[in-house]
Amino acid sequence: MSDKGIQHKCRAYRNSRGHISKRKKEENFSSLKIHPRLRNIFRRIGTPADSPFTPDKFQLEALKKLKSGDVLVSAPTGAGKTWIALEAIKVCLARGERVWYASPLKALSNSKYQEFKDELGDDMIGILTGDIKENSHAPVIVGTTEILRNQLYDVMYHSSDIEIDLAVLDEAHYLSDFDRGVVWEEVLIYLPRRIKLLLLSATMENASEIAKWLFEIRGVPCSVVHSKKRPVPLVPLFLFPDGEISPLSDRQGVLPKIKLFLKTTRQSRRGKANFSQHYGNLIQHLQSHNLLPAIFFLKSRSDCDKALKTCLPASKPSPQKEKQFREELEIFLKQFPFLRYHRHLPDLIQNRVGSHHAGQLPQWKLLIEKMMNNGLLDAIFSTSTVAAGVNFPARTVVLVQSDRYNGKEFADLTSTELHQMTGRAGRRGKDKIGFALILPGVFQDPFLIDTLLSSRPEPIKSQIQINFSMVLNLLLSHRPEDIKELLDHSLATFQSRKSQFQLGKKGDHLLRQLHGLLPQSQCYLKNPDNLVGAVNYWAEKETEKVPCNKCTHFSFCHFLEQNQAKFLISRLKKHFRKLAKTHHKLWFNFQRHLAFLKETGFVTPDNHLTPDGVWASQLRLDQPLLIAECIRQKAFEGISSELLAGLIAPFVCDKTREVEVDLKKVPESKTLVKAFVATMHKLDYLRNLKITRGFTTPPLQIWPSAALFIWSKGFSWFELLKLIDIEEGDMAMLILRTADHLRQVCNLEETHPSLAQKAYQSLPLILREPVFFR
Repeated sequence: MSDKGIQHKCRAYRNSRGHISKRKKEENFSSLKIHPRLRNIFRRIGTPADSPFTPDKFQLEALKKLKSGDVLVSAPTGAGKTWIALEAIKVCLARGERVWYASPLKALSNSKYQEFKDELGDDMIGILTGDIKENSHAPVIVGTTEILRNQLYDVMYHSSDIEIDLAVLDEAHYLSDFDRGVVWEEVLIYLPRRIKLLLLSATMENASEIAKWLFEIRGVPCSVVHSKKRPVPLVPLFLFPDGEISPLSDRQGVLPKIKLFLKTTRQSRRGKANFSQHYGNLIQHLQSHNLLPAIFFLKSRSDCDKALKTCLPASKPSPQKEKQFREELEIFLKQFPFLRYHRHLPDLIQNRVGSHHAGQLPQWKLLIEKMMNNGLLDAIFSTSTVAAGVNFPARTVVLVQSDRYNGKEFADLTSTELHQMTGRAGRRGKDKIGFALILPGVFQDPFLIDTLLSSRPEPIKSQIQINFSMVLNLLLSHRPEDIKELLDHSLATFQSRKSQFQLGKKGDHLLRQLHGLLPQSQCYLKNPDNLVGAVNYWAEKETEKVPCNKCTHFSFCHFLEQNQAKFLISRLKKHFRKLAKTHHKLWFNFQRHLAFLKETGFVTPDNHLTPDGVWASQLRLDQPLLIAECIRQKAFEGISSELLAGLIAPFVCDKTREVEVDLKKVPESKTLVKAFVATMHKLDYLRNLKITRGFTTPPLQIWPSAALFIWSKGFSWFELLKLIDIEEGDMAMLILRTADHLRQVCNLEETHPSLAQKAYQSLPLILREPVFFR
């Protein structure tokens, strides 16, 4: 679309919105209505004077301590943790050393890669994210944590050493992430102790505990560097429906006027208070108080998109800013021309607002981030999940609710989640002060927000869990007894010791009671096996390996149906089983996975990988056994590269999603359906066996197959979305994750060269605009 086309589209858009602006004019907030306590605070709003950069004390402290050991930096968002990493990298480069910089997300890795290239030079830095592989032999590598973990698997298998001297783990609080934390923990366990560690994290409640754990498993001192000071002070605000902006609280808590308002609202509306927002008016109100730009955290993707429809044309910016906006937009649209047809482009141009969430194309989100970071937008409407993964701060964040969807249900925000959201308020170097504006509504609890703002973040807890990919890769280079030792190095084991100590004290108490009843009892051996065996002997009379028959109390215990000794021994039995389960939970789970791998022919009875197990270990995916079984059952033989992409796609989705597909409109639908049904049939035995043995198995639906088959056949993006009704961001993620899986199949070139070649040929068919970009 030409520039004239865009202008015409914007005029049509503006005309279609005229009735909205006119209808909503009466609802505009009262002008310049602020609480008297805010007048002095609002006078402080503005950009701080330019001054030479001076490192903060905690930044210098971190660099100093890194000379003698590992360092964990715990500081608020925007405090300047990346500066520490860059300076540490420069020191390494001056010594001729190598660095790995790991981040949790591909988008963050891409961002850091560009930032570091500008700082260090193109030749000094490379990137590895799965999607992108550039300059992989550079002295500094930026990539995702999964890639670093996989490299550690490889060097363990080949009994070699990874060629790095410093590992920087950004966003280290991801240790506590339910889905991704296991990867972080694996990296920290496997990383050779000679490699220095620099961990950068948002504020951690239990940073000292994490440091003690690292010292225990690595034998290297780990210093904690704290900074609790926000780079830009935060002021929480409350918005009344009449437009008055008030402080949320003072030293006594939520202000009395707000308490009265909330009480009156609850009584008058019987707990169903709701204030539908006309965000255009609210943005104008915020602008009148100089509180823009703003990030609005809304509860859903659809709410973010709907909010755009209420917005009004932005006030005319300065000629210089208008020129900058147009130039940067045009540069971006030339790079990604398909964005000229994006449904939200008129909102961006006319109203200077954008919608940013997982349902959007990656390139669109990148455009929004770039425009926001350059101060060219008034507002962004985003879901709360964005707060943890993208860095585009604003002067004000607006909170419309005190809960968020956690993947299963709506639950109250945690302190950590709220701090991540409010951490976006206040731009270092651009703002003297930042604001968090609380809007009243059905799902808003200002009392909870006030409490969480002054609360410390939740402590980091281990999320390590055993999976088949982990077991296969560890068995490449370790015997089970060695793996048990590795698992004993986990943060989960370290953190469980406190509960084990409490359980131990309880056990001692029960044993003392038993000793009081039976002074010469053989049970008082502090040996769980004796106690369990003794109870089994009394109950089943099946063993003489326990000391019961030699005990002076044998008759007393054995022949009386009900007595206190029996009761205590029963409690001790349950107690020691609980203690053992707490201490060896990971090991028991490993043994369960190991037994299944033996049963299915991936591991030998003496705990070595079979030939199938060796190549299956290269499928570093969530469901390696299912894809491995497809390969063993020859489900992927004699099919096209397009069909291979379609058959791999269902393994990407881990949740059932109802998506209607008219298969009659799918090209070669009979071929697709026949291949899909045949593949599912060949997986029936393994899937049922997994369920029988207590393992979960993902839903395998045909719509992802249809989507990737259509896309690999060369259909346009618009045709694809018309046939498969899901949001374009979800579709892009499905395609990119399918590409990740195909790359894993490409790793099988030694054992399955034909299949690996077919997977390699599939990649360019699906990695095309608007999904893939550099």
